Amino acid sequence: MAIAVVTGSGGLIGSESVAHFVVAGFDVVGIENDMRASFFGPEASTQGVTERLLRSYPEFRTLELDVRDAEGVERLFAGDGSRIELVVHTAASRRTIGRRRPLTWTSR
Repeated sequence: MAIAVVTGSGGLIGSESVAHFVVAGFDVVGIENDMRASFFGPEASTQGVTERLLRSYPEFRTLELDVRDAEGVERLFAGDGSRIELVVHTAASRRTIGRRRPLTWTSR
């Protein structure tokens, strides 16, 4: 079956994208690192949404991965690359956080 990759799969748009593509017949791989919890505290965590998606959709699997981790993303594409048909990139956070904590946006 074809794979859709959704970055930020635990967020509002990402989780709706997961549901959409599962219903459309895709296996879905979510990339999520729950940065919301570190930025805004545990009450803002995306973990509950990710757990709900895992319970609701057997066609969904999640990777705890930062999209800035080039090697991790490359491993995903090396393993599933021939089946990946699309990527929906919803991993993001508010710009104000980047201004307050600029080093969280750089990769080393």
